[in-house]
Parts: sequence; C-alpha cells; structure tokens
Amino acid sequence: MSSRGLVMLTLAVVLLGCLPAAATGTPPADLAVEVGVGGVARTGFWTPVTIRLPASLAAPPTRLVAVEAEDPDGEWLQSPAVRPQPGTDETWTARLLVKLGRRGGDLRVVVLTGDATGAGEDLPPEVMPAVLRETIALPDAVESTQELLLVIGTLENAERAVRLAAEEDGTRAQVVVLPSADAAIALPAAAGPAGLTFDCIDRAIVCGRAIAAGGREQQLADLDQWVRDGGDLVLLAGMSVPEILAASPVATTWLPGQFSRLVPLRQAAALESYAKANRPLDRGAIDGLTIPVWAEEPRLSGVVEAAVGGAANDPPLVVRRSHGFGRITWIGLDLDTRTFQSWPGTDSLLLQLLDTSRLDLAGGRATEIRRSGFDLAGQLRLAIDQYPGVTAVPFELIALLGLLYVAALYPLDWWLTTRLHRQRWLVWLPLPLIVFAFTSIAWQTGQRYKQGGWQAHTAGVIDLDQATRSSRAAGFAGIWAATNGQVSLGVSPVSPAEPTGVRSAVSWLAASGRSLGGPDALTPHPSLAVGPYHYDRTAASLAGMPMAAASSRLFEATWTGSLAADPLDSTLERTGQGTLRGGVTNRLSVSLEECVLVHGGWLYDVGSLAPEASFDVSSGRGPRSLSATLTRRQIVKDRSVAARWDADTRDVARILEVAGLYAAAGGSGYTGLKPGRLARLDLSRLLSLDRAILIGRGPAATHWDLRSAEQTANTSIDQTAPTTLWRIVLPVGD
Repeated sequence: MSSRGLVMLTLAVVLLGCLPAAATGTPPADLAVEVGVGGVARTGFWTPVTIRLPASLAAPPTRLVAVEAEDPDGEWLQSPAVRPQPGTDETWTARLLVKLGRRGGDLRVVVLTGDATGAGEDLPPEVMPAVLRETIALPDAVESTQELLLVIGTLENAERAVRLAAEEDGTRAQVVVLPSADAAIALPAAAGPAGLTFDCIDRAIVCGRAIAAGGREQQLADLDQWVRDGGDLVLLAGMSVPEILAASPVATTWLPGQFSRLVPLRQAAALESYAKANRPLDRGAIDGLTIPVWAEEPRLSGVVEAAVGGAANDPPLVVRRSHGFGRITWIGLDLDTRTFQSWPGTDSLLLQLLDTSRLDLAGGRATEIRRSGFDLAGQLRLAIDQYPGVTAVPFELIALLGLLYVAALYPLDWWLTTRLHRQRWLVWLPLPLIVFAFTSIAWQTGQRYKQGGWQAHTAGVIDLDQATRSSRAAGFAGIWAATNGQVSLGVSPVSPAEPTGVRSAVSWLAASGRSLGGPDALTPHPSLAVGPYHYDRTAASLAGMPMAAASSRLFEATWTGSLAADPLDSTLERTGQGTLRGGVTNRLSVSLEECVLVHGGWLYDVGSLAPEASFDVSSGRGPRSLSATLTRRQIVKDRSVAARWDADTRDVARILEVAGLYAAAGGSGYTGLKPGRLARLDLSRLLSLDRAILIGRGPAATHWDLRSAEQTANTSIDQTAPTTLWRIVLPVGD
C-alpha cells in the first residue's frame, strides 16, 4: 500500500470514529430516567418522564431535552423539547409527558442544541442537531385496559380492598404506591395540562400522615389538577389535619371546611355501620382516636354520608364534595395507623369510600366484550372515522369481482385461446386484456367509494364549572387522506367563554386492548406510511405525520383554562323532595340547543337557550327519570323496558351523551362496554352532590388547525360540521 493510501485510510478511520460521538455522544453514566407514576406506566395514556442529566449535557443556554416514544404504528414521535432546570446537586432535571403506544417499545432520550450563540431555540425541532440520543428500555407497562388505584402513603389494606372488588373473571385494579416524597419540578406549560401527569390513574387515595411529612407539594399540585379535571380522590385525614394545614396549602383545599379542633371519637357504631363491618372496632383502640371538628362558618362543603351520631350537629365522619369536575371523599380517620390495619372492617370501609359499586354495574355480555378490548371510546373512534363520500367497498362486491376474475383467468382465457390457436400472435392477447380490464374495474370501484380530497370529521365536549370558573374540553378528530403526504395539526380553544391560562395537548387516538392497531398489540400496526414525526414547540401542535393514500388517522385533544365570568346566572335550590326550584339565565354569547337540566336522578327539559334567555324550572317539563331518559326506557305491556344499547351505532352525539353520564345510565350493565378513555368525561358522581348540570349542543369549542404538506398557506383540510356537547356545572343551594 502506498503512503498516500495509508494516509487516506487513517483519515477515514479517524472520521468514522468521530462521527458517532458527534451524532449521538457517549452515553453518560449518570443519566437517570424515571418513567411512569411510581414506576408504573400504562399504554395508551399520557405518562410522565423525569430525566436527570449531568451539567455537561444540560449546560444553558443552548440545550433542550425531549423524548421519543413509539405510537401503535411503531413510528417514533418526539415530544416537545423543554429546558432542563438545575437541581439541588450537580444534575439538571427535565420533566416531560409522552403517550406510550406500545408495551414492548423503548424510549429515546434526545438532547438538542442550537449554534454557539443559542439561536437554536428558534429553530424547528426537526432541524436542531442532537448531542445525545440514548435508548432507554421501558419498564413492563401495564395494558391500557388495566385499572390503576394510586395510593400516596403506606396503606396495606388497599391491596386487600381491591381483591374484594375483583370481578367474576378475576380482573381487578392494580395498586400503585408512592410511599416517598416526589422532588420533581413542575411540568412546563409547553408539555401540556398538569393534570395529565396522573392521566393513567383511575382513582386515588391520599393518606394525611404522608402529606404531613412534607416534601410533596409539587406532587400534590399535579394531583389537585387531576381531580379538578375529573379525578376521584379519597383523603384519609383525622388526627393529621393540623399537620396538613401547616405542611400543604394544596391539600388544605381538599378539606371540607375550616378546621376548629380535635375531639375524642367516643363511639364507632356509625363507622361500623357505614363500613358494613362484621366485627366491631376494639373498644380500647377507640379511646385513643380523635376526629376533626369544623367551624360553623363558613358552612361545611359537600354532602355528609356518615356522622358520629344521629343528631344533625354531630361531627361528620365521611363527607363527599365536588372539586372542579372531580370529587373528593374525606374521612376523618387516619386509616393507615396500626389500629385500622388490623381491623377487618377497614377493607370494606375502603370499598365504600371508593364507591366502586356505583361506578360500574358490570354484568351479562360486558365480560366478553371487555376481553376483546372494545369499549365506548373505541365505538366513538369508529363513529369519528366516517367521512362524506368515503365508504368501505361492500364485501359482496369484492367477492363477486374475485369470482369473475378467477373465471376469466381460466375458463374464458382457455376458451379464447382454443379459438385463436391458428393466429399465434393473438394467443397472448386475451390474458393482458383480462388483467387490464379487471384492474380498471377495481380502480374505478375504489374511486367510486373513495371520494377525492382530504377530509376531517371532528367532535368534542366542553365543560364549564361555575363554582370555580374553570373549563376543560375534550376534542376528537379523524383525518382522511386522499393521496400520499404529510399532515400537521394544532388545537386551540374557540370557546365564547374566552378562557385564560390555557394549556393544551393533542395526541393520537388508538383502539384499546390487543386488537390490531391497539397499544397492547404484540406487534405494531403495519402502517403503509412509516416515518418519524414530532411535536412543535408545545404539546398542542403535531407536525410531519406521514399518511398513505386512502387511509385515515384519529386524534384526541384536551385543553384546560380559567373563565373570566360566570357562564350562567343561577338561582337553583334543592327542595325537600330532592327536586329543583329556581332558574338559570344564559350569559354566553352563543345559543345552546336541545338543553336539559339534570340533578340527582332527575331530568328537566329546557329546550333552546339563546343568549340572555332564561329558564325557570317550574315552567318547564319535568322532572323525569334521568336513567329512563338515558336508556330510552319505554312502557311495553305494562312493563318498563330499556332499549338495548346498540354497539354498532355511529351516532356521535348519542355516544357522547351516554359517556358523559355513564354511571347514571347504568354503566356497563346497560352498554355492555367499559368507558375506556371516555371515563374522564363522566360527571355522574356530581349529581348526588350539591351540583346540577345544564347539558346542550352548541358550536365547536376546539379549533383544529389541519393542514397537509401539499396545501398552500391559505387553504386547509375540509371539515364537516362538528358535534359539540356543552355542559355547565352549577352549584345548588339548600
């Protein structure tokens, strides 16, 4: 080898050795990644990811951190990039949210950087160079259909309680324990609503003694937003209430009133009766228990379910109250103490507090459908995935064309060949003509059932809470692609209520379970258009999503915000019979159609409610049975019969109506389906409290900015008229 060749070979070896370090960097030994809540991740749901980096990788001002996760199609989706924050030690911490689309997938930690001047932050994420791209093995994520019960603190009875609540096929909730304090930083606004941190959690139990220990304020703040967005929380706080008041301003808002003092329990008959315990509490243990007493002013918030004695002024033991769109159940005892750990009645008491018997009335065919993974969210997904002029080619037509093609290939081609054998040059002509003819027929048939042009079908729900002046919205969209290309989309509120402090997030929407295209499937869905895509600077905008011709993608979005003014003027009060009196006046700038007012188990017909229009309960039709209305119950031969839920219906408004009051309609006992991702829309738990809900149809509350790569700046994808359900939660006086 000549000296010139040796020099070139040496230079090539040096360059090849440098390229990997420049592209991906050397994985640092002190890179730490925490995935999930308490180390538990759930497919199909938003999942928190906390990344701790050494100062050498996170040095400002040029470094940003993102993570990449696989969607159900096996495509990599990069999260919004956030700037890491300095920690107490020499490491820097970044907190993000990702949605896991595969159980067996991996995560990739990406550290992005701009140029030396820090101008890289103004660059699109796809052109920012990566200093590090490290693959991290995911923990064994639980399936999307697995329910999770979060416990903050140490509560041994929680495991026994969920075993008591196991269903006939043995399925039960999994307990996720957070025994230690969380030192994570706040979730950046660019990463989405803070309540999505606990998106995978179905219900939560918080021990007062764990709060009193301190160090959990950020964890509790995220949990508070989760409750306000529709979560269900049980607070175990008795003798620990004074310490809670000193340790956590967030948890103080969970208490039902203003704390006055602690008094001895003295008797436990009411507690034993409420818990349906078969053994009484040890009398010696009762003597050492104290419970909180609340000041008379301001009045106690919520509904008292159990009190120490039978008198009206006895100290309450169990209080349920609304908290935004969610619910908090407080019990004035620390059930994580040794006294209650050894009492068998604690298990049944926890079941009463979790209210599991009312959340789902499973039965009949529910178990079979649940195993298949099909749920109410999957039914809504199929309903959204419908577009004008786009239908599936009938199977009968496909079968007929297949039979004709087979017949033409052998009998017809053979008959023509025997007739043309004297003209040899014509013998080869029938086969190409047959293939060309049937190819043209198949093409024309596909064009007949697949209309050209890009289309979108959207729907959604917007909730306004008058008591806290907060708002939330859930939007759903399906996009039909007529040609190969890429699509970008973003979401923003268009509510006439003009919310402020809006935080939005958009993501893919997949069918739950192990079915084809589901996040629990063993293999990813074989997509025809494969390629990585990414979020823009926030979780409210996706870009660069590949789409194949004659295919569709489905997405879901959520946003939260605060209201500047009350949406309605309300004078609603509850009568002694549990019905309503008073009225409401519409202060919104839009009309609501087909309105109803629901409270308790009753429904009142309102009709149209124009801006500044009023409705008085005494002048309307009602009350009617809410359950009978939701289930379309009719009188047949002197019997009240509910119409069977049609699992094949594609009526978006009907699906959203039942999902929004799922438990009130009978749960899976009526639909035969689990709610799936739509469980967070169920407001049934508020109806038995001091809340009424005005429900109607109105204009779209979520704006979908949809654009394909082939479109100009002044054009967008055609969208059908959206179906939007408006729900306004109103306080009810006594």
